[in-house]
Order: sequence, then C-alpha cells, then structure tokens
Amino acid sequence: MDIGFIGTGNVGKALAQLFVHAGHHVVMSHRHSVESLNPLIEKLGVNASAGTIADAVKQPLVVLAVPFNAVRELPAPFPGDPIILDVTNYFPNRDGNIMNLEKHEEATSQFVARQLQSKKVVKGFNTIAMARITAMPRPTGDPQRIAVPIAGDDKQAKNTVKDLIDQIGFDPYDLGGLADSLPAQSDGPLFISVGTKAEIAQRLKAAQAK
Repeated sequence: MDIGFIGTGNVGKALAQLFVHAGHHVVMSHRHSVESLNPLIEKLGVNASAGTIADAVKQPLVVLAVPFNAVRELPAPFPGDPIILDVTNYFPNRDGNIMNLEKHEEATSQFVARQLQSKKVVKGFNTIAMARITAMPRPTGDPQRIAVPIAGDDKQAKNTVKDLIDQIGFDPYDLGGLADSLPAQSDGPLFISVGTKAEIAQRLKAAQAK
C-alpha cells in the first residue's frame, strides 16, 4: 500500500519504519524542503520516497503526524478522499485553548475530520510513546501483543487501519466512532498506556467506574 506522511518527527519516523518493514511504500513529507528528507529516505530504504505535502496527500492513506495546531494550516479537502490516520494529540499549553475540546464537547479527531472535510479519519497510534514502539511488535496470537486503541466513523477506513496495525505487529482495539475516542486523548486514561487488549479493557472499565 502507498502511504503518505505529513510530518517527519519522532511519530512519523517510527511509524514509517514499521510500515516499510511490513512491505508498504511510504511518501514522506514535511513543511521544509524535499531535499532535507534525503537522510531519512536513505535510512528507510527503497520502499520510501520524499515528496511535498501535496504529493503525500495523494496517497490512498495519509498519516497525519503533525502538531495539533498545524492541522488548520493543511489544504483541505485532500484530493482523492484518502483514509486519514490521525496520530495527533491536543495539548492546550502548546496548541492554544480550544474550549469545545477542553470541555469534551467534541473529540479531537472530530475536530480534525471537520477541519479536513473528511469522513475517513481514523484515530490511532497517539497513545504509545514513539521512542519505544519499534521494539514492541509481536506476532499474531502472542498473548503479550500490545493493543493500539483506534476509533473511526467509516467502517471500511477503520478496517484498513486495523489490517495495517496487525501487519506491523500489534492488535487493534476498537473504541468505536470518533466521538468515542475521548479515552485515548492526551487527558484520557489510555494516554501513554501500553497493554494488551485485556489490559486496555480493564483500564477502560476502571476509568468508567470512577
């Protein structure tokens, strides 16, 4: 699968490495020059190429790996109506006060979907520290396999992301629609929380009981 990346920080680099290792082709982009990506592309190998943001958003799946406050700066809608994997996190002290997000009147990924005019946004990979993720993959069926909480309103888009998660060595944990993704946000009980499917379910149950 061809996967576009907007953002090449720790999140973008780690996920690109995992996707390339699983046999996918990635198109890396950021707000700086295409040439400045050459060292990263050399490290990722033949299944990676550099491009502009305009190139990245033309891919069938686009990984949104930018600071949350940069979402409003992106051109919308993306051409071809791709699946958008939203790995962003909203931090008020960095991104500014957005009251409907702070009050949980809207999930952050709903905000992203509205800004990018897309019904194919899938929230995922925002709860795991990227410095550790490349050492975490385990084979299918491993009882210690780490689960990745995801949420999305489009069933087909979510299934595609679930398949990708499985391919790179993790179990998807479906929270439901984007409105159900609040537990996975930066102020939720699953943030920076690593565990199996059973452990994720237990944490959610404990949080709901409070």
